[in-house]
Amino acid sequence: MREPVFLSASIPDRNLNRYTPDPLAIREAVLALVAVIVREGDLVFGGHPAISPLVEHAARSLKAVEHVHIFQSRWFENLVPPEARAFPNLHWTPRGRDLTESLRIMRGEMLNFRTFRAGVFIGGMEGVEEECDVFKLRYSRGQIFPVASTQGAALRLWDRGEGPQDAGIRNALATDKHYRALFRRLLR
Repeated sequence: MREPVFLSASIPDRNLNRYTPDPLAIREAVLALVAVIVREGDLVFGGHPAISPLVEHAARSLKAVEHVHIFQSRWFENLVPPEARAFPNLHWTPRGRDLTESLRIMRGEMLNFRTFRAGVFIGGMEGVEEECDVFKLRYSRGQIFPVASTQGAALRLWDRGEGPQDAGIRNALATDKHYRALFRRLLR
């Protein structure tokens, strides 16, 4: 089986002047990524309350929920939506002294879980930027795909030059909203 793909995504709900979201594009990109990846490989992500239900629904409808690994910090144990708890591969990480340490622990365990062939960054806020930075440090050969058309942190990553340097691919990440075709092209 192929190396898994790492997903970093959220729908911005604060700092909207810095992380302007396109919620519909985020939703469509997440659903498309699940559809392209989970039939033949694994998808790994950190449980964000707006993203977990999308991933769970899409993977379950494809009868491939066992190909999804969700990481969740015990810091959020009482806030995790039922859809996240439904994943057979739910990985709880220890609670830290505070939220920052709890997220650092979760991201460390999640990004050390396996060797990833690619990281896909969709929408998001500062956490998506932080996960991209950690991904780059750990997987210098891993491909980074900031889906700038989803706005938020993904656009900020794209603006700072993250991801492929090929002009055609960069343009597709910024403008193409046919996400299934885009992910098939980039990840197969």
